[in-house]
Amino acid sequence: MPKDLAAFYHPPAHRGIRPSAMREVTAPSLLDLARQTQLMRATTAQFFPRDVFRDSAWDMMLELFIADQQNRPICVKELILVSGESATSALRRIDRLEGAELLQRRTDPADHRRLAVTLTDRGIKAMTAMLQHLYLTMGNGTHRGTEIRPD
Repeated sequence: MPKDLAAFYHPPAHRGIRPSAMREVTAPSLLDLARQTQLMRATTAQFFPRDVFRDSAWDMMLELFIADQQNRPICVKELILVSGESATSALRRIDRLEGAELLQRRTDPADHRRLAVTLTDRGIKAMTAMLQHLYLTMGNGTHRGTEIRPD
C-alpha cells in the first residue's frame, strides 16, 4: 500500500506517534483507490496462476476508470492487452460490457482507423460506488463516512 494511502487508513496516532509529529494526510482520490486496486490485482497475479484467478472484465473496468480519471484515451487493442486474454475472448468480454451499458466504443477522432473505448455514465457510477464500498464500507466499518477526494 502506498504510504499516503497507508497513512490515511492507518493514521499515525493509532500507531503510537504523537499528534505533534503527524503530518496532514489528505483523503485518497478515487483515482488513488483505483490504482491501489489495480496494484493489488497485479500482486495477486504473482502468487496465483493467472488462468485460475482471472477476471478480465474487472481489469478492463479498472483500466477504463483510471483512463477516464486521467482524461486519457484507451483503444480496443490496449484493452485487449490489459485483459490478458486472447483477442477473441477479450472482444467477447468487451461486447458483454457494452451490452450491459458499462462501456462504449467510438471511432477515435484522432485516428479513424481505431476504436476508442470509454466508460459510460453508468460505468463510471458503478466503478465509483464499487471503489467507495471496497475501501470505505467493508470490514469493521471504521471508515464509514470518510470522504474521498474527487479528481
